[in-house]
Amino acid sequence: MFTDSYYPTVDGAVVSLTTTSRELKKRGHEIVVFAPAPIGSREALDLPDRVVWLPAKPFRKYEGYRMAIYPGNTFDEIRKEKPDVIHSHGIGFAGIQALLASRKTGIPNILTYHTMFNDAAPYYSPVPLPQDIIDRLVWYYHRNYLRRPAAVITPTDAIRREMVRHGIVPKKWEVLPTGVDCNRFNMSLNGDGVRDSLGIGDRKMILSVGRVAKEKNIRLLLSAFSLLMERNGNSVFVIAGSGPALGEHKDFALNLGLGENVIFTGFVPDDELPGYYAACDAFVIASKFETQGLVALEAMACGKPVAGINFRAIPELITHRENGFLFEDDPSSCAEALESAIVSGKELSREARRTAETYSLEKCTSRLIEIYRSVSGLS
Repeated sequence: MFTDSYYPTVDGAVVSLTTTSRELKKRGHEIVVFAPAPIGSREALDLPDRVVWLPAKPFRKYEGYRMAIYPGNTFDEIRKEKPDVIHSHGIGFAGIQALLASRKTGIPNILTYHTMFNDAAPYYSPVPLPQDIIDRLVWYYHRNYLRRPAAVITPTDAIRREMVRHGIVPKKWEVLPTGVDCNRFNMSLNGDGVRDSLGIGDRKMILSVGRVAKEKNIRLLLSAFSLLMERNGNSVFVIAGSGPALGEHKDFALNLGLGENVIFTGFVPDDELPGYYAACDAFVIASKFETQGLVALEAMACGKPVAGINFRAIPELITHRENGFLFEDDPSSCAEALESAIVSGKELSREARRTAETYSLEKCTSRLIEIYRSVSGLS
């Protein structure tokens, strides 16, 4: 598996890769990860997989990310490992190395498309460009890159349809989400410890999980929560995660007068996340950047009502007022969905869990193995 991002940085692609790898290894498969080398010492990293580090340099526009722009011994390592499939989790420099290794060795390459680069580019482009120029360049690159793998996997059909509208024609489309571990995330978890440690008390707890970055639309959530507090002051908003916009969003919350009603936890270790989901009364996701929204599924697996933005992948997970609540890109609409979510009943909670079970890690991994077998010719 090749990835453009990896530990110690954690994002959706890293979580997807690691979750899938864990289930594949349970079934007896062997995984080797090719990832950009971290800057500085690697000894302290507790890595879930065997890793071949690709020579890399820091991406200065986004703290914690590295770019595998230097030539390394990738081909020699691939020949030594003799994999059946090369699976890319990005289309950046590491993804390019995966394509070249596939061409050089004849080993089939497939790609899971995780990131809507055209949305992120305006925030992190090293050269300021108008949005229309960025869009043209990004989609030109996509059309050329995505025609090369043996198969392109999109986590949702919404993303596949968007790709098709932009003229992308791969050798083969597959729609396959990253599965959610419904054993690890379940309705019997106890979140009292998290609530106590955060000082939640008897207040309603609304949770957001993920990178604190501009493209995640967290300003909308803070504005909506401010409106909610005017209607129901007995709530607290917990933002679990870290990222380049953490300081900016803290300042914005203070300017809204939210003070102690918004808690920024910083990075939450993976083994503590189930407790956070269990602790909350509702979960919210406003990012228009998502290709799937795995965190929403994790919350649903815990039986939590999810308020999600009505855009791209999220409406494929949420049916309004049946297993969650949808809102538009507007603070008032979001506040209304949050208010509905924190008072929703047990039937909606059970329906959220049933939805998550249809995306179980076991089912999705079985389908991925079928794709591996299809492209590699293995029975």
